[in-house]
Amino acid sequence: MRVSELSRRLGAGSVRAVVLVLPGGEAESRRPHLWLAEAFLWPLAGRIARRGRRHGLAVHLLRYRYRGWNGERADPVVDASWALAEVRRRYGPVPVGLVGHSLGGRVAVHVAGDARVAGVVLLGPWLEEADPVGQLKGRAVLIIHGARDRHTDPVMSYRFAVNARRVGARIARVELPRAGHVLLRQWRAWTALTTDFVDAALIGGRLDPVMLGALEAVGSGGLRVHLPRRRARVLRRHR
Repeated sequence: MRVSELSRRLGAGSVRAVVLVLPGGEAESRRPHLWLAEAFLWPLAGRIARRGRRHGLAVHLLRYRYRGWNGERADPVVDASWALAEVRRRYGPVPVGLVGHSLGGRVAVHVAGDARVAGVVLLGPWLEEADPVGQLKGRAVLIIHGARDRHTDPVMSYRFAVNARRVGARIARVELPRAGHVLLRQWRAWTALTTDFVDAALIGGRLDPVMLGALEAVGSGGLRVHLPRRRARVLRRHR
């Protein structure tokens, strides 16, 4: 019988906050989790852990029982709910950040209502019209989507962001004009942006004024932020 698993802990030994990294998967499959989807996220997980180690930030990657969403079963949502409970068991009522790619982004949306979730990052998220937004109220949310993504829909993530803002999410959305689903373009820039964002949401780091402005915007403002093509980063590093 397959069981959910948390990866080895990266980062702090004395834990004050936790980031759960949620990999991608498939719409329908009862096969084991995708190792390639996990491998894609390890460099990002390591970067987040290194930045936050001295502030008590730990990072775990979640391994699902199955690689598929599997319709109404929503198997990875069950796994993520278990992971949040396991974080509480291990570390107590610490704040939690969720970083999900593709299917993992959809998983993050569905479990973001947990009381300990303080920040959510959705990378090329798979989203559907029926996915809820109400649980994002009061959360800091960042969406990063490649405009050339052919596996998940950038237009859908924009609509989702608009709806989430209407219910009270503090949300920003960044578009990478030349990037596809695996976000190989501008890797350094968007991984730095993700790291800064979770750092700010969980342990009090500061965000660049551009991103702060996007989070505090109204209507559709701040939901089509473009990263400069030739810059390695868009945010200053605050240590």
